[in-house]
Amino acid sequence: MRNFIGAKRLFPGAIAAGVVLVIGAIAVFLICGHDDGHVGAKPAHQAPAPSSAAAPSGPISLVHGARVADGIEVSFPHTIVGAVSAASEYVDATASTLDPDYAASVMRVAGDPGNAALPSSLATSIVKLRSELQLRSDGPLAPPVTFQTTAQMYQLRNVAVDEVLVLLLTDSTFVNAHGGTAQTTGVFPVQMRWVAGDWKVAAIGRTGQDYSGLAATPDTQAAVKLGWLALVAATGGAS
Repeated sequence: MRNFIGAKRLFPGAIAAGVVLVIGAIAVFLICGHDDGHVGAKPAHQAPAPSSAAAPSGPISLVHGARVADGIEVSFPHTIVGAVSAASEYVDATASTLDPDYAASVMRVAGDPGNAALPSSLATSIVKLRSELQLRSDGPLAPPVTFQTTAQMYQLRNVAVDEVLVLLLTDSTFVNAHGGTAQTTGVFPVQMRWVAGDWKVAAIGRTGQDYSGLAATPDTQAAVKLGWLALVAATGGAS
């Protein structure tokens, strides 16, 4: 795993139950909301469960949503590639902010209305993340402080026409107030559901499965051996 460069420590706190960030050789479970799904969870199997929808079996090119709402793309195609693209868009947005209000606003747009706790849970998680990063608990943060996350690879579980569990292997980079940086690798289980004509986040984590064994540096043979498949960035942009 990647080492720290110029930062004393990087122990991100809560982004979602069951999400795993790997810092050096340390795996940290991230906890969000009231769920304890990672406690006593069964080890994850690499092979997807039998599916009722055709699932990609190799690298995929992400697609854009048809429009932009509150700074994120929405209205993704009703396909598995559309679900993966939406999951990538929403995780990149919510895991790349240190603003609790923005995280909540993203989930008000991207979250399944059936999970009304998502916006407040994500906002709370960002407050905890700031604390773990030794940042002030509220208010704007002066440059160059940033936390940037990008989904690099994916796996699928329980593929169905209107619902799929998307696993995302991510890179995150934290820049502290002195310009020092640290990088982490994350595993984000994202439950996606087709609701009212778009893919929505039903849950991040909270799967009852332990995916820590799938943590790896993206775009390496080690990641490929664990079943990870490449994501190719979308070109152009949403209209």
